[in-house]
Amino acid sequence: MNESSETGGHANESFRFVQLSDLHLSYIQAPNPIQLLNKRILGYLSWLRKRRHTHQRWILDLAIEEIRQLKVDHYAITGDLTHIGLKHEFEQVSQWLASVATAESITLIPGNHDLYVNEQWDRSFALWENYMLGDNQKRQHSSNQALTQLNQLYPTVRIRKQVAFIGLSSAFDAPWFRATGKVGEQQLDRLQKLLSSKALDSYCKVLLIHHPLTMTHTPTRKCLLNRDKLINLLTQYPVELVLHGHGHNSCYDSVDSIDNNEIPIIGMSSTSSINQSNNYKAEFLLFDIGKTAQHWIINKQNYTFDKNLKKFIATAQQEFNQSRIC
Repeated sequence: MNESSETGGHANESFRFVQLSDLHLSYIQAPNPIQLLNKRILGYLSWLRKRRHTHQRWILDLAIEEIRQLKVDHYAITGDLTHIGLKHEFEQVSQWLASVATAESITLIPGNHDLYVNEQWDRSFALWENYMLGDNQKRQHSSNQALTQLNQLYPTVRIRKQVAFIGLSSAFDAPWFRATGKVGEQQLDRLQKLLSSKALDSYCKVLLIHHPLTMTHTPTRKCLLNRDKLINLLTQYPVELVLHGHGHNSCYDSVDSIDNNEIPIIGMSSTSSINQSNNYKAEFLLFDIGKTAQHWIINKQNYTFDKNLKKFIATAQQEFNQSRIC
């Protein structure tokens, strides 16, 4: 496991990272009609009608400009960087990622739009591997199917200073008219072994997943199908923080763990959305993680896009104290 060097210009012992989600930053070039002879046709029509107007690259660019002023140590991106997961979309995103930061400074997990259909790995996620692989992890070459590779790759672990970013993939080839997610059984088994070991006890564990863990803010057609299994696992083997996207809305939830702590579950809206409705405005989340002798101290600051000012402004703030330091 690697530890990144301290690059931020913020408080002494804190680690600062930012969460981005549901960027949908790609532009769909004229697709080959054969590529649309599947569920992608629905996504393409949605993009033509609405999504290309809703998700604006210039808003995302403004977010990155503001984030650079905040001197963050790391970027966590919780999925849906593309619209329908075509090869040229992956290429566009790859170029954008390289312009933002190094692969060591970005942790990326997939969203359902990135696996709209079960594409070949070398035409999709192979272009993002350096941002997805865990520390010292190598991809298995048993299959060129993206879904198979994702289930073999995750969960991933990246250690950055005192924080352990644990990535899960909830993307799968969902049926037509569904945006549901599912965490494969292999992933859940490996996650239990990881969290039940002592390897991460001295780190603040931040779980990244695209789909929400609860149904509080999520319609059935967009839910995590096996959320109960994951919640039960986290109840027994808790983490300090869960971050997700998917719903394009800013939300908070929690679950109780066996050690009588609440696990905060934080969802965010799209970082590129032009929507100005409450809880749906474009945003990014800034986290500062520090510790005392007994507690992890997690500070969250929302930065929300103001269309009139054409800038992101600091809005809601929360603090969480988690007493799991060993």
